[in-house]
Amino acid sequence: MDRITVAIAGGSGFIGRAIVRRLGDTARVRVLTRNPDAVRARLAGTGAEFVRADVTDVASLEAAIAGAQVAINAAQFDGYPIEKPGRGLTFERVDYGGTVAMIAAARKTGVARIIYISGAAADEQSRQPGFRAKGRAERAIRESGLEFTIFRPALVYGADDRVTNLLARAIRYAPVFAIPGSGKQVVQPVSVDDLAACVAMAAMGRGRNATFAIGGPEPMNFDQLIELMMELSGHRRPVVHVPQALMRVAGMLGEMLPRPVFSRDAVDFLLADNPCDNGPLIGEFGIRLTAARAGMSYLKPKA
Repeated sequence: MDRITVAIAGGSGFIGRAIVRRLGDTARVRVLTRNPDAVRARLAGTGAEFVRADVTDVASLEAAIAGAQVAINAAQFDGYPIEKPGRGLTFERVDYGGTVAMIAAARKTGVARIIYISGAAADEQSRQPGFRAKGRAERAIRESGLEFTIFRPALVYGADDRVTNLLARAIRYAPVFAIPGSGKQVVQPVSVDDLAACVAMAAMGRGRNATFAIGGPEPMNFDQLIELMMELSGHRRPVVHVPQALMRVAGMLGEMLPRPVFSRDAVDFLLADNPCDNGPLIGEFGIRLTAARAGMSYLKPKA
């Protein structure tokens, strides 16, 4: 039996790479990227095909996904979650606009199924642009007439992620670790490999026309996450909690830099509660989710 072809936008990113590797055994994978030569080295040995395309450009997507049976949108813009409107790096353009473009290309080329990597706090009524754009993208998919599966992951971690490794470096080198807000915001970190496994099953037909939250098996608050990371890494630091108001001032100042590295919207990301009900996901995909203590073992000092 011939393997299906799956086209993935964002296949060169942290989540996308995990999906490409997972799909390699069961499907022909086509990675859509603006720079195939650079991405090819990151995914050497996966057997993937690399095609030039821009997720916000319908014409390039049509050429890139033609002949595929499934299209996946796992795209994130450079510097996520810090928007850079002057360069078109915004949630509205990439998350919402990119999804609308992929829907249009799928309809034009006969791709029957779309899978979208959304977020736990997606909500088209949110005042936070990332959550709002993802919520709008979800609605566009549900109303598209295409078969779909939407995943709403909590904080996604893995050995080469941006967030936990940035936190780990701060724990290692900073004399004091600053926790945003009260530290009681709910996080439910999920292994990137668990997410990729579910996406691969969805590409094969599981979870049709449904939306699934996916988080780790145990909810925790931000304080508990940092405590676990300190324990695993072997680096203990005094902890201080930075009031929300001060965080927002720092975000405002960060936006004024020539190359912003922090913003008020990034503060909203850090302060948001992201609980997940994994019941529907486990019922449909039968996955045993990885506990954070085991999944974050990459933080342990190398022997």
